[in-house]
Amino acid sequence: MNREIVIETLLGSLRARLSLAENASRDAADYATNEESRAESEWDTQGIEASYLAAGQAAHARELMDSIQMIQGMLASPPLSTERVVSGSLVQCRFDQDKEWLYFAPTAGGEVFKVDGMEITVVTPQSPLGHRLSGLTVGASFDLPSGATGSVLRIL
Repeated sequence: MNREIVIETLLGSLRARLSLAENASRDAADYATNEESRAESEWDTQGIEASYLAAGQAAHARELMDSIQMIQGMLASPPLSTERVVSGSLVQCRFDQDKEWLYFAPTAGGEVFKVDGMEITVVTPQSPLGHRLSGLTVGASFDLPSGATGSVLRIL
């Protein structure tokens, strides 16, 4: 598993989501200012709702842009350690009989993508799993809120 390919794939996924969010924001803003959305009565809130939607989509696009910038920065610098799980680590864990790859990042938690047919999930230190993984070494075990147990198999 190549860390740089993982990061590039994650960036591609985030950029695709950003494009969708920008388009949705533009569409919602266009609709909010369109003649068709003009209130026909005092109870008609269609235009106001469309403007709220446009603002929410724009905020989501800004969050994605921030995530892209943070992840790009991680591409430029390798993780501080391959001995412990730190920001930028690519981690393979075992949960019961399943093995899973996780990318430990400061942002984009929950993002799932594939590299070489392997599914990788982004976890952040703020998530319950990320909180438990932070600082662990190969061979360490950890408990999940569900009661399940996991172990760290590899850190790249």
